Amino acid sequence: MAKLKTRIGSIKNRARSNGRPSPNGASARRSKWLLGNPEWEAMKARCRNISHADAVRECDEIGRVLKEMWFPRMLMVDLKTILQTLIAKKIPFVLTGAHGISGWTGRPRATKDVDILVKSGRNYVRAVNAMKALYPQLEVRRFAGVMGFFPPGETDSVIDVTYPHREDNVETLRTAIWVEDKNGKYRIPTLEAALANKYGAMLALNRDAGKRGMDAVDFYNMVKHSMDEGRTPIELERLAELGENVWPRGGGKEILRLVEQVKAGKVPSVAASPNGI
Repeated sequence: MAKLKTRIGSIKNRARSNGRPSPNGASARRSKWLLGNPEWEAMKARCRNISHADAVRECDEIGRVLKEMWFPRMLMVDLKTILQTLIAKKIPFVLTGAHGISGWTGRPRATKDVDILVKSGRNYVRAVNAMKALYPQLEVRRFAGVMGFFPPGETDSVIDVTYPHREDNVETLRTAIWVEDKNGKYRIPTLEAALANKYGAMLALNRDAGKRGMDAVDFYNMVKHSMDEGRTPIELERLAELGENVWPRGGGKEILRLVEQVKAGKVPSVAASPNGI
């Protein structure tokens, strides 16, 4: 009982102190642990210098494990099949989303969906119809600017076919670079376009806060990896132009500010508007 009273008294004292350092040096010990091991932290945060093709494949393999836990195998979609179908039908497209940026981040991550960007109009209709024919078991749901393909009854899509809804998306289609893989050639966004697309996602007020946080981390990793040895640096003038496409009269300056935040070791945080208003 005496030990219990002592413990309760200790808790009350800490509450009254409001987190101020205690005379017994406990806060100092905690601070030592909070500093962490710099070598360990640097190792865990390292980005890998891998090719875009390898990064896309790795992203797909990691995501496959995730999808197997979420969806029945009969409802699984296959990235290789999707790419080969679009290529065979000669539908111009850009592979975006987590797959498309994985080579730029150097940290491929799991994702449940395949994101395809296609020019609006005839090519968009052809791409949607190709996915319908490929996976007739999926439910097709129309949203503003995107057609989502869902396993029946699920709330997460597994294929998203999008057409440009901002000028930076138009530039993503126009400037995308080719990736050569054993399964064929396909395109992904340039580094500057990928950063601009993430900037636009970070600004979307109706986007889930957790998703916006992931967008900020992706932006951070792309900028950070661009500074690694052997990597192509960001074309800042081009990035500023794309930032203006996302948010005219201020977006260019703002996106460059985010780059500087990353260089200072901070996860980027967008202002209320590119002019700070």
